Amino acid sequence: MPLHVAESGQPAAPSLVLLHGVGASSWMWWHQVAALGDLHCLAVDLPGHGRSAGVAWDSLAATADLVAEVIRERGAGGRAHVVGLSLGGHVALALLERHAAVLETVVVSGVTAAPWPGRALLPLYVRLAAAGRGPGPLAARARALGLPPAQQAAYVENALAMADDAYRRAYREVSAYRAPAALAAVPVPTLVLAGGRESRGITAAVRTLPALLPRAEGRVAPGLGHGWNVEDPELFTATVRAWVRGTPLPARLRRP
Repeated sequence: MPLHVAESGQPAAPSLVLLHGVGASSWMWWHQVAALGDLHCLAVDLPGHGRSAGVAWDSLAATADLVAEVIRERGAGGRAHVVGLSLGGHVALALLERHAAVLETVVVSGVTAAPWPGRALLPLYVRLAAAGRGPGPLAARARALGLPPAQQAAYVENALAMADDAYRRAYREVSAYRAPAALAAVPVPTLVLAGGRESRGITAAVRTLPALLPRAEGRVAPGLGHGWNVEDPELFTATVRAWVRGTPLPARLRRP
C-alpha cells in the first residue's frame, strides 16, 4: 500500500516534499502549502498516520525508503527539496543517509542528533501520552495550539487514528537516534532549525549536525517552540523558500 500524498501547486515547478510530526499528518502544513503554491508541493502522510494509517510503521529507514519512492515517482525529474519537522525531520535525516541522490536540499526542524538522556523513562512517557489521547484532552490541546476549526478536527482525528504500537515504535527509535558518521559524506545542502524554546537536545543538534554534514547550516528561531511552522508560519515559510532558492535566510533567525 503506497503512502498517501496531498499534491498541490505547480506540477512543472521544483518539487517540495513535506514530512510531518508524530500523531499529525499532511494537514499540519496548511500554511506552507497555501504560501508555496508556486512550487510543486507533496505533503506526505507517514506510515501509521492520516490516510497512510493502513501502512504499518516499521522504522525510520523503511519510511525513508517509502518517501524516496514517492520522490522518484512524483518529484520533478525524480528529485525534490525536503522539509521535515520532528519525526518528519528524522525521516529526512534517514533520507540524507540512504537516498541523497533524490534530494535537492533539506530542511529539518525539531530533531536530535544524540540519544535522549532520559530515555529510560520513555515507556512511562509513552503511557502517559497515550492516556492523554482521548477525544476531550486532544480537543483541548488543539484549541490551546490556536488551530482553526478544520485543523482542530484533523488534529483530533489523526491522533485517535494512530495505533499505539506505531506511537511507541516511532518514539522509541527517535529517542535512541544518533546521527550516523555516514552523513559526513553527504553533500546535500541542509538547514538544521530549532525553536528557541525547544529542549536542550534539539537546540544542541543545531550545532552538532552542521558540524557533521559538509554543506549544512544551523539556525534558531528565537522565542518559538517545537511547532513553529504553525506558531509563526510566515517566518517558517520564508525560511524554507530562502533555502530552496539559495537566497539569504530571514534576519530574525539566529546562529547557534
